[in-house]
Amino acid sequence: MNKLRVLLLPLALVFGTIAIFETGSRYGATNMRAYAISKQLHSLTQIRISIQNEENENAQVPVVPIDQIDNLIASGSILREIWHLSANAKETLNNTLAFVLQARGCENIINRLKQVRESEGTTDDEQEQFDTIIAAIKLAQIELIDNAESITKTVDDVTGNDSIKESAQ
Repeated sequence: MNKLRVLLLPLALVFGTIAIFETGSRYGATNMRAYAISKQLHSLTQIRISIQNEENENAQVPVVPIDQIDNLIASGSILREIWHLSANAKETLNNTLAFVLQARGCENIINRLKQVRESEGTTDDEQEQFDTIIAAIKLAQIELIDNAESITKTVDDVTGNDSIKESAQ
């Protein structure tokens, strides 16, 4: 029994170290993924807006497919629900998602995902994944757009910003 104890203690320490290292790696990788998605969404949206701008009609700007933006929105919506996402990474992702969801429109994204789900003859597992993605996008819309507007209205009511706007006109 004593020999077994001598062998198991170092083994337990090694496995404990591996578990701690893996947890730290996952935490760091998740945060970096959130920053990367946020940056990609921001840059792709800015390119798309500049393409639609009349001033840049003759400029040669690369065309950004809407599918790529929608896929990043879906990834960001799911990623923001992870519990071990740091506050800074989540705030950055939330700010970018709020802007892009308003610019792109949640219903457009959800309709495109539903079309893809129905057109490809997906399996039950894939349909379940699509349902999870759609639910995450709807939750992001509720938390980032709908609730933010109600909070802004409440702050305006409390501070009297509407009366200030009326008196300025």
